[in-house]
Amino acid sequence: MAEDAADGAEREVTRNSLSGTVYGPVVQAGTVKGGVHTHFHESQLPLASDVHAFTPVANPPRPPSGRLWGRDDDLSEVVRLLEAPSDGGFGVALVGMPGVGKTELALHAARALRTRYPITWWVSAQDSGAMTRGLAALARHLLPGHRHWRTPDDAAAWAMDWLHHHDGWLLVLDSVETPSDVAIVLARIARGPVMVTTRWDVDWTECGLAARAVEPLPAPVGAAWLSGHTGLDADDGAHRLAADLGGLPLALQQAAAYMREQGLSCESYQRLLDAEPGELLASPAWTDVHRRNTARSLGLSVDAVAALRPSAVRLLKAVCCYAPEPIPLGLLTPQPQTSLRHRSDIELLRAYSLITADHASVSVHQLLRRLLRSGMTVAGGEVAMACELLRSALPEDPFSTVADWPQWVGLIPHAEALDAFVDSVSGVPRQAVAELAGALHGVGTFMLAQGWTGQARGTLARAAERRTTALGEGHADTLASRHRLGEALRALGSLQEALDVHFVTLDARLRLHGAAHRLTLQTREALAITCKAMGRTDEAIVQHQAILRDRAAALGDDHTDVLWSMHNLALAYKQAGRLDEALDLHEQVLERRTAVLGPDHPDTLRCLHNIANTHHDARRYEEAIAAQEQSVADRRRVLGPGHRDTLRSQSNLADSYLAAGRVSEAVALHQRTLAQRERELGPQEPDTRRSRERYDAAREQLHSAPQTDDSP
Repeated sequence: MAEDAADGAEREVTRNSLSGTVYGPVVQAGTVKGGVHTHFHESQLPLASDVHAFTPVANPPRPPSGRLWGRDDDLSEVVRLLEAPSDGGFGVALVGMPGVGKTELALHAARALRTRYPITWWVSAQDSGAMTRGLAALARHLLPGHRHWRTPDDAAAWAMDWLHHHDGWLLVLDSVETPSDVAIVLARIARGPVMVTTRWDVDWTECGLAARAVEPLPAPVGAAWLSGHTGLDADDGAHRLAADLGGLPLALQQAAAYMREQGLSCESYQRLLDAEPGELLASPAWTDVHRRNTARSLGLSVDAVAALRPSAVRLLKAVCCYAPEPIPLGLLTPQPQTSLRHRSDIELLRAYSLITADHASVSVHQLLRRLLRSGMTVAGGEVAMACELLRSALPEDPFSTVADWPQWVGLIPHAEALDAFVDSVSGVPRQAVAELAGALHGVGTFMLAQGWTGQARGTLARAAERRTTALGEGHADTLASRHRLGEALRALGSLQEALDVHFVTLDARLRLHGAAHRLTLQTREALAITCKAMGRTDEAIVQHQAILRDRAAALGDDHTDVLWSMHNLALAYKQAGRLDEALDLHEQVLERRTAVLGPDHPDTLRCLHNIANTHHDARRYEEAIAAQEQSVADRRRVLGPGHRDTLRSQSNLADSYLAAGRVSEAVALHQRTLAQRERELGPQEPDTRRSRERYDAAREQLHSAPQTDDSP
């Protein structure tokens, strides 16, 4: 081209020939070939939407392992979600606890898709600064000749703009610690595919990602993993170790490396894990070039939560004092004033994948549980907190509130585990021990009411022992546990031992409360029942009559304690052969309990059972059968088919069938009752042994008078 010179003469200007993509301002050009876009702006950057040429690249932090153990289905689903995202979505979030193998799964998915996406860009996303640096590095890759980035933020913004306008890439945001930072990045890109790995179990669909939970490996897969990495057999020892490591790939990798270096078997490593879990899990896996260890991985997550909400970590450590089974949510939120705070703690722990939780229960990975328990002392107050929570979570009535029985069952393993753990921690405050003892007393009483007498005896003995230590011999709570222990001993048939315990408890209650106190009368009655069980019937009748008079005078005729005295006196009359008096008292109790407690109360249901037994003893077998059939139906409906009282009515109904000559029905019912008792109560419980004897007798068609269940 020609240009006018200042003096008016025409001058020839140098001609430039350009080809390809040009960055920066073009002053002048001759022949232009290809898609050349020139833009003049302050940063001297081309618009991201106009930069089409790039060099293919993949920058994973490390190669994927040779084999992805137990994750074939996960890998297929992740690849599918990245190739064909769901409606409105553009990627997947791999969610799971520390060490579960989220990054490993992402590495394999990225490799499976490497031919589909020329750019696979891996960004470490522990914080916003790391994400900025990773995205800025992508910008520098896309504009390799540019040196005019003012800040890393500018470069990251340009990279996000480029991702928004182009295809042919896969973005991996690894180890996301702050979902809100990622949400900002995803909102700016607004397309995919994007793969996120994170511990945060939040609603990733709001960011356009489908969540995929990465779970620990099943024990058989973990055992095969150990075998494949150590050369050892995948035997029972490997299965047990894999289960105790909770199927956590990082822990399995660390264990395999340690075993190879030290020449250990699975059993040897297991013994070390049982003895020193904290030290072992913190040891380096020296054959792992990444120098990772399970303790550090889990510890970083715990520290991160502690920085956000210290109370959540305190609750987490308290939870680790319980059994490894799922923990009822009601155990952690027993009181209205703590419920909201603890629920917020639980939600944060769940969102950070340190626990799993639903509307009913909370679970902690057993390796995290081991790690936190190994370093726990009383200084943090978590052990005391666990004791207080457990005691506060007990329902009110272990005997009669049928709806609460599943809750009691759910608390038993946690009471037993906490009892054992407290013994391993020195210096637990007396108040915490007293709270634990109260919980043991409650679950022991429930066991006794359910007919689990062997368990009840041990648990109530522990309650009495701990209350004696924390509160003293003569404390009212200590005496309450000793009273229940005496009842458990009687139920087991240890009658003299039970009598001795009742005498000691009665003497202490007389000194503490006086003769007319309700608790003193309670122990007097327990002593009288034990005398009856020992065959000292006349003595028992005298005692029951005196207790009935004292209770009626103090409490009134319809008080539940008075009705119990009438009930127990009727049983003593029946044992003495005074059947008409017994039947009259049982019918009175039935009428009053129906009015006071209702027809379906467990105490009311006892009355028909004992009326049937009294008819049986009087050889009125048709009346006995009619009453006991109704008793079985009522108890089965209210208490359940496997409850101790239902099975007692069922057993006595079979006795009445046998006495009435209905032998085949008796044999069949005794056989069914024996099977149920063995399953529900255990083979050595007194009721089970008695059922076995009655079944044998029925098979031999014996027609002797049956031994009835007369326990109150």
